[in-house]
Amino acid sequence: MSTPTPPLEIAVPEPLTRGHKKRERTRRGLVDAALRLVARKEVGDIGLFEVAAEAAVSNGTIYNYFRTRDEVLEAVGIAMAAEFSDAITVLSADVQCGAQRLSIGVRMFVCRAAADHQWANALLRIIHFDQAMRSRLATHVLGDLREGLQAGIFAYEDEGIALDLVLSCTTGAMRSVAAGRAAVEHDVRVAEMVLQALGVTRAKARKIAAKPLPT
Repeated sequence: MSTPTPPLEIAVPEPLTRGHKKRERTRRGLVDAALRLVARKEVGDIGLFEVAAEAAVSNGTIYNYFRTRDEVLEAVGIAMAAEFSDAITVLSADVQCGAQRLSIGVRMFVCRAAADHQWANALLRIIHFDQAMRSRLATHVLGDLREGLQAGIFAYEDEGIALDLVLSCTTGAMRSVAAGRAAVEHDVRVAEMVLQALGVTRAKARKIAAKPLPT
C-alpha cells in the first residue's frame, strides 16, 4: 500500500502588523515630503535632512528608510510614474489601437499637469534626473509605438527617436500648461501633432486625438 500524500499546505500571508503599517505610513510621508520639495526647488539642492524636516520626523528616522538623497528621489519618481502610468493603462485596457492609446496617454499627462501644477513641476524636475522613472514611462510608450508600427498606422524609422519625440513633446506640453502658456485644448493639439510626427495622416491624427478620454 502506498503512503498517502500529505495534504498540500498553502501559505497564507500574514496580515500587516501595526508596526508595519506605521513604517509604511512614515515612508509614504517622507516620499510625499520630498515630492513637495521637488515642486518648489531644484532637485540637486534637496538634502536628506531637509526631507526629514518637511516630513516632521527626526534626522535619524529618515536613515531607517533612505540612505541617500538619490534613493529618496528615485522612490518619488518611480511612485509618480507608476501610479499615473498604470492608471492610464487600466483606463485604456479596452482600446485596441496603439495610436489611440498613445494619444490617450499624452493627453492625460497634459490634462493632469493642467489640473495639478505641483504634481507636474515635481515630475518634470525628476524625469530628467531619474533614469528609473524615465524607463518606467518608456515601457508604456514603447508598447504603443510598436503596435502602431505593426498595424501600419505609424511610419517612423528609428524607435529611439520616436520614443524621445513622444516623451519630449509630452513633457514640453506639461511645462507649458503648468506655466499658464497653454492654448485651448492643448492636450488634443499636442496629441494630434505627435501622431502626425509619427507618420499618421493629418485627418486621421485629428480624428484619433479628438476621441473622448476614457473615464
